[in-house]
Amino acid sequence: MVGPGDLTGDGKGDLLSRDSAGVLWLHPGDGALYTKLGTRIKVGTGWNAYNALVGAGDYSGDGRPDLLARDTSGRLFLYKGTGTSTAPFAAPEQVATGWNVYDMLVVPGDIDGDSKGDVLARLPNGVMYLYTSTGNAGTATFTARVKFGTGWNIYKNMI
Repeated sequence: MVGPGDLTGDGKGDLLSRDSAGVLWLHPGDGALYTKLGTRIKVGTGWNAYNALVGAGDYSGDGRPDLLARDTSGRLFLYKGTGTSTAPFAAPEQVATGWNVYDMLVVPGDIDGDSKGDVLARLPNGVMYLYTSTGNAGTATFTARVKFGTGWNIYKNMI
């Protein structure tokens, strides 16, 4: 499950889930306290091709939340948010390669204060790297990685 933000354009946070068959579902939020999610909407099939789905920000610089997906060969894809519940993402764009060296991707939001989502990537030995998003030219581009710290392998999950 991923909570990427407002994918439907209604100002309320939404949730994505992927089932065991690889179907991605959008669960619209209703914005109420102790919220109940709206009726799920099928985004598409074949999402089991990815071993990581993360999103918590705007990586393309267009003001909409996006989704990052990593496949088993380490290619990183950007799915730009459209703001429409029936088709919440544009076609995927490959934005990087070599990300299969990381055993965990974490998207904490905007770490560097530039209003663009950033990514933390952890190596199996516990070294964490920060990739800040530039959001240039309407696609996800990241600055060169910066070492964020060591010892992060003591954690099983990070959200």
